Amino acid sequence: MRSWPLAAMLLIAACAHKPPPPAPPAARPPVTRATLRLHTPTDLDAQGDVVIPKDAITHLGGLPGVFVLSPHGRARFRLIKIGTTSARLAQVLSGLDGHETLVLPPFRGVYDGSPIHPPTTTRRGQHGSR
Repeated sequence: MRSWPLAAMLLIAACAHKPPPPAPPAARPPVTRATLRLHTPTDLDAQGDVVIPKDAITHLGGLPGVFVLSPHGRARFRLIKIGTTSARLAQVLSGLDGHETLVLPPFRGVYDGSPIHPPTTTRRGQHGSR
């Protein structure tokens, strides 16, 4: 009769044991962030592209995007293509149509799908001149 080493028997026993299912993720509390409602044509430049505050742009995985407030009150990361920029403004060539509500910084605690509570007042899409 062949004798198995203790390590081999423990390995076989460990493989047969199923780990418990992971615990559900803890619900994160909603964060309060300022929002900016874009309104076409107020937020369009001469070429018809959307213009947003430069500080509304963030990067995930090295890709530029913005957090858009969904109808259900959640922040959704949306990829954008940036055109020309100034000190305060950025031209968005694709990714926004001008009717979104953007979540504004600070982005600490904001992730794709996080619940957002806008303050009682929001800033309207008036950016001034470039």
